[in-house]
Amino acid sequence: MYIEIKGLYFKYKNAKEETLKNFTMSIEKGEIVSILGESGSGKSTVLRVISGLEVPSHGMIKINNKTIIDEKEFIPPEKRGVGMVFQDYALFPHMTVGQNIKFGLKDMNRREKLNRLKEVLDLVNLEGFEKRYPYELSGGQQQRVALARALAPKPSVLLLDEPFSNLDADLQTKIREELKKIIKKAGITSIFVTHDKEDSKAIADKVIILKEGEIIKVGDVNIL
Repeated sequence: MYIEIKGLYFKYKNAKEETLKNFTMSIEKGEIVSILGESGSGKSTVLRVISGLEVPSHGMIKINNKTIIDEKEFIPPEKRGVGMVFQDYALFPHMTVGQNIKFGLKDMNRREKLNRLKEVLDLVNLEGFEKRYPYELSGGQQQRVALARALAPKPSVLLLDEPFSNLDADLQTKIREELKKIIKKAGITSIFVTHDKEDSKAIADKVIILKEGEIIKVGDVNIL
């Protein structure tokens, strides 16, 4: 199994109850998994714990047979090989598309960065956009830039937090199809969280339904 998560518990400082309770799941390499739940169900917290932005009180996470956290081990976020696409995309407004995408490519020389930039722009169908600024792009284009930036360092896992919540309803269907094609073409194991069943139906290989921090159902899209 490519990703193994066992017995995760997490509680925010001022919260009365645990946000995650015994969260356990396994993911195969290349699989796209949707965590579906209402606001406050704990779904975004799962991503924050996997990425290392939050530390669970108990539990274990393995990625590609490497333990990234358990009772003894804690690998810092920057060394986990996890790419994250935030809900608001978090693009740097003063940087061009090309500069945004190259931002995370710390260990490459100039030529390698340019080559990788070209590869990911081609992957997300934004060739020729590298000199534009985020404010010059549509919401769907901004999302693809955020996706390209997350994919550029070749992460082991891609995490997406509510990837369609900032898009107009008429754009969502088109963007869902595009996103699935891009992720499958990249061959990257991905987890995305959403409150919308249609998102899960359109993209996911596996769906995990979360309620009040606990998994209540797991299966393919037919469980919806």
